[in-house]
Amino acid sequence: MPDLTVLAVLTLAACVQGFLGFGFGIVAMSGLTLSHDLIHAAGVVNLCGLVTTSGQLFSLREHVLWRPAVRIAPAMLVGVVMGVLALGTLDRTLMVRALGVTTIVIALWSLSRPRLQTREMPVLDGGVGLVSGFLGGAFNTGGPPLIAHLYRRSDPPDAIRATIQVLFLLGGSTRALTAASQGMFDRSVLLDAGAAVPTVLLGLVGGFAIARRVGTERFRAASWVALGLLGFVLILRA
Repeated sequence: MPDLTVLAVLTLAACVQGFLGFGFGIVAMSGLTLSHDLIHAAGVVNLCGLVTTSGQLFSLREHVLWRPAVRIAPAMLVGVVMGVLALGTLDRTLMVRALGVTTIVIALWSLSRPRLQTREMPVLDGGVGLVSGFLGGAFNTGGPPLIAHLYRRSDPPDAIRATIQVLFLLGGSTRALTAASQGMFDRSVLLDAGAAVPTVLLGLVGGFAIARRVGTERFRAASWVALGLLGFVLILRA
């Protein structure tokens, strides 16, 4: 029988993802690591994250900003492989706390300085991709660098959400393949992830419904507040 607590955590995480376009990994990992070891939790979140990302990308596929996505993707994929291979050799507490503090600072800065990015930044795209991929591969928490970078663009919310799903899908798929090759997906991971798919999809649809009722400015403000809260969660989780 599926663990109801695990299902509830994953459903809530999917709802957050559907609304903001991010947050599934951090919310889900924060809940699952309270009762499961890091590698098991990371595997379940990785597989369920592919479901939420695919569903959101399908609904927003016409809005993808392909130019920044193509610039970010190669470096991010390299970072994912590096992160998975480094899993278990890093000081997890230090890394996660540092990411949490950085995330909070970025969120507060963005809330106090609402000026949006209007020009392309290819070099920064690559650097953000590498860092995000590494954190995603190691801890399933690669979202904050991408969010801080892409959500400052002046593009409509649907375009930003769609673009970040492309990158999440690439990163998540690469992580899954690398982790599987390292024997990190055992039977229990596959069973927990499979059992959660229906409720994860339900949570995602709920998040979509909320997002459609929120205007652009409120969406941006909610995104930065959520990012700051996720930073606190990272620090506490560490």
